[in-house]
Amino acid sequence: MKWIQTHRLYLAWVIALVAVFGSLYYGEVLRFEPCRLCWYQRIAMFPLAFFLGIAFYKEESKLARYCLPLVAVGAFFAFYQSMSQLFPSLQIAGLCGESAVCTAAGWAPYLSFLGFTAIGTLILKNKF
Repeated sequence: MKWIQTHRLYLAWVIALVAVFGSLYYGEVLRFEPCRLCWYQRIAMFPLAFFLGIAFYKEESKLARYCLPLVAVGAFFAFYQSMSQLFPSLQIAGLCGESAVCTAAGWAPYLSFLGFTAIGTLILKNKF
């Protein structure tokens, strides 16, 4: 537990990197077309990997303040997509786009929500 406390920024950065490369792998290698909700989550996660990498390198925990809005936005869309898979009546047709189906995302929204939540928890534990 002590190791996690001393390496919070590193762990948050690694989680963001895994999410970015996982997203790119599914989109570019496996050719899964992301829906709009997936794109919104990507828009939030990609800069997080950059910002958290800088924060880790410079040992700057105050950068967490600037990452929290991205975490909140990404977690919101991941949570909504997860809930719309569990409860199809929550789906809004315009959010998925014409060719992609949000329910075809499988477990990706759940992992995305878990990633955003873990990153948020790790950076919130840093002192502002």
